[in-house]
Amino acid sequence: APAAALPELAGMFKGLEEADSIALDPHKWLYAPLEAGCTLVKDPRHLLDAFSAHPAYYHFGGDGGQPPLNFFELGLQNSRGFRALKVWMMLQQVGREGYVQLMREDIALARRLYEAAQKHPELQALTCHLSIATLRYVPSGTGSTAGEEERLNALNRAVLEAIEKGGEAFLSNAVLDGRFVLRACIVNFRTSEKDIDALVELIVREGRRLHKVAD
Repeated sequence: APAAALPELAGMFKGLEEADSIALDPHKWLYAPLEAGCTLVKDPRHLLDAFSAHPAYYHFGGDGGQPPLNFFELGLQNSRGFRALKVWMMLQQVGREGYVQLMREDIALARRLYEAAQKHPELQALTCHLSIATLRYVPSGTGSTAGEEERLNALNRAVLEAIEKGGEAFLSNAVLDGRFVLRACIVNFRTSEKDIDALVELIVREGRRLHKVAD
């Protein structure tokens, strides 16, 4: 949802404005610390209808003017910490244009990873969408038989586990048409081109090592 702020991506999010509600995680593409979840509603009355309660021991009548805004009426939680503060502070500090620039950089980094995988003889680039790129390690000379695909899946699972245990980077995974692939999701404003280039080298290094062990 935050990416809808990028003018060049407007077509991708056409119709979003028609939604009655949107759920998003500010700890993803608003770069907020964990935990931070958010629900945006077009008509706040829907939240009041769902969650508002007025037992006898609640007395928040206000001063006779505008009715007070009681956040316990807008969600499942009653007592709560001030989680919204960190999101508010980042919005004040970074601003709309700052977020647009940061998201553009993340998208460019994902594209850099995808294109690097396309060019590398031992990597296969699968998908690139917004700031997520998927790829896998494919040793030279590997065929496309069912048996080879099973071995590639096992090899890439091992590559992922080795990278996660090593601590140099963190990747997740996806399964696309039965293929186990490495999934890089760029949502950290500290990620740089140097990190992306190092990640490519890391995947290839671990892939070669584990392929050699398997042989």
